[in-house]
Amino acid sequence: MKKRLFILILLFPVFLLGQTKIDENISVNFLEKPETTEFNIENTNPENVKAKATAFYLNSKDDSYIAMRINAIIDGKPYNELSQSIIALKAVYKYILTEQLKSMEKKGMFLKDSSQIKIDNYLAYKLSFKGKNSEEENAESRILILNGITYIFIYSQVASYDKVKKDQFFKSIKINHSENLKQIEEPYNYFNVIIRILGGVLFLYFIRKFLKKEKENNRIR
Repeated sequence: MKKRLFILILLFPVFLLGQTKIDENISVNFLEKPETTEFNIENTNPENVKAKATAFYLNSKDDSYIAMRINAIIDGKPYNELSQSIIALKAVYKYILTEQLKSMEKKGMFLKDSSQIKIDNYLAYKLSFKGKNSEEENAESRILILNGITYIFIYSQVASYDKVKKDQFFKSIKINHSENLKQIEEPYNYFNVIIRILGGVLFLYFIRKFLKKEKENNRIR
């Protein structure tokens, strides 16, 4: 027990010092300071949407860690339009998942399992991967969409696959300013607006009626 506690004490400051800010909204912990690169993604979808990606990565002889931020670009400007419904949001996720599967297959990593998860109450996806002719897990990823921006986190095997370090990496994902972030554009509620207007009209009507009655009572006196 003491030995385990000592190991945790040694590991904790390493992860604390390795915290990396992906942007104002997301941060994650790396074991060491990661390298950073930026690149453009030329898409082949019908809308011909381009994207700008920023990747933070840490590679060693044993394993690899990646945190990526992807922002769609239309007419040279960031495009952060939110989905109009949960169905539309899942459709966007499906497209991103399909693209990631293609990318991972090129590296010899094939889909083993996928599931919907929650990261701080936001809908996200978890994917696990395996070798082409093996059921052993060799990579795992998390995909999260916030404010129209896609975040992808990947842990993958190089020489070894450490589940403890993998779990620590994913558990360290932190969402900042959560109260200001959205995944779905809330529809304009016309019903509530109408109710408020009617309520205001009725309130003014009764106030005027009350004042008129008071005025008549004063005359009688």
